Amino acid sequence: MDTHSGQMFTELCQFIVDPGSVRLLPKPYCLRNLIVILGRVEPAADSTITLGCLNPKNEILIGEVSGLLQRQVTPVQLNDYEIVKAINIGHGADLNGSSNRLPLTPVRTLSFSPDLSSSQLLDEILGKALECGATDIHFESYEEDVDVRIRVDGLLRGFSTAIDNDNISSIVSRIKILAGLDITERHRAQDGRIAACCQHDGTARDVDFRVSVVPGPFGEDVVMRILDSSNPLIGLEKLGFHRDVMTQFEQIASNPEGLILVTGPTGSGKTTTLYSALQKINTPENKILTVEDPIEYTFDKINQKQITPFMSFADYACSFMRQDPDIILIGEIRDEETASAAMRAAQTGHLVLSTLHTNDSVRTVSRLLTLGIDASLIASSLLGAISQRLVRKLCDKCKQETAPTEQERLLFNLPAGGRYFTAPGCEACDHTGFKGRTGIYELFIPDDEIADMITSEQSMHLIRRRALEKGMRSLLADALDKARQGTIPLSEILRAVPYRIIAAECGTNPL
Repeated sequence: MDTHSGQMFTELCQFIVDPGSVRLLPKPYCLRNLIVILGRVEPAADSTITLGCLNPKNEILIGEVSGLLQRQVTPVQLNDYEIVKAINIGHGADLNGSSNRLPLTPVRTLSFSPDLSSSQLLDEILGKALECGATDIHFESYEEDVDVRIRVDGLLRGFSTAIDNDNISSIVSRIKILAGLDITERHRAQDGRIAACCQHDGTARDVDFRVSVVPGPFGEDVVMRILDSSNPLIGLEKLGFHRDVMTQFEQIASNPEGLILVTGPTGSGKTTTLYSALQKINTPENKILTVEDPIEYTFDKINQKQITPFMSFADYACSFMRQDPDIILIGEIRDEETASAAMRAAQTGHLVLSTLHTNDSVRTVSRLLTLGIDASLIASSLLGAISQRLVRKLCDKCKQETAPTEQERLLFNLPAGGRYFTAPGCEACDHTGFKGRTGIYELFIPDDEIADMITSEQSMHLIRRRALEKGMRSLLADALDKARQGTIPLSEILRAVPYRIIAAECGTNPL
């Protein structure tokens, strides 16, 4: 007995180091606080957990761990060497050598065992989301219950879990700990990131979760964006581009200078398009610099930077000019300063790629004008603008030819006898009728005549009409072509293409 602390001083050799039990607490958290779970944690909810720590009298820390694990904690004193040794034994190095990553495995069926701790329950939900191919996980607190939903193929779907009003606070605390957030702060929004490693059938892949926590009247809501390294960059040829559009895009991307913009709403696949373009033009002869928020994929031999509170998109874009780059990627043009820096780079011998939020490709011009860019600069620097949306693909196992409804025929001005498809759903697509997603695209490339129209600041309506007359393939035309091919149903067009575009191109009177 240590007479100074009044707590039992022990040695590591007196305990079993059980990796599954040690991993109930994340490695960074254990190292930061110099604590480790000792022995094997029993599944019974009333069992006590033994915690090795430097200072067993730290009641705040012991209480925090007890709350996270939802168990009574008995602290015992170890020296710092033995604590770190136990942590490393328990966490070890995963199959990728990413020992600091949260270990996860895919989960097909969620358990509703009352003996599951909050950390085990959260791991199951994360594993289930990975198994389903989700892109986001939502934890939503209401007065009477808690909803957990995942986004798959662009749409949210709910599923039943053991999370309720009684345990959601401990789940949120667990997420905060993993993401390096302040668990005592419950009145303001917080953002963080969780690094995980998903192991399955002898292989491992890195998965990152971007975490957003927002307070509300019934507790805190959490949204976790999943960045999965197993989703490969599949290349421009597999994104869904029409053959002619892809050829045109590759041609403008081979320019030594100028500005290429990818536009569309959040979640429309803009980053994937940009990354695929970088893959195409990444050669040993080019120096490529990127600034992103966040860095979703890491490329070999590309200098990628993450924005920080000290360095914004605009700050990096200005600094890049002194780094002798050939190609610059700016994750998003959000403000006048970033727009000005991007345009200046495009004017001085650099190829610049970025994203912008607009409804269609032509309106990229008006958006740049509102950001303070001179019309003549836009006309001389803009190589092209892509507008895109992601649409759900019909399941190949159960899709069938289906005549369009009378409403669809009138809305899209469809000729008689056209072939279109739907899918009733089957086991292969989880009875949704859809499997995977593809893109629909509209590529606007200003020629000399349209550049003159931009310089004279003619209306976007006239510029768009002239671009269509010159052969621009519109977002709607690309979508209808994919519907005729049986890739998507007509209903997806209504969901993805702005009604204003449908009304204008099909001669439909707006509702």
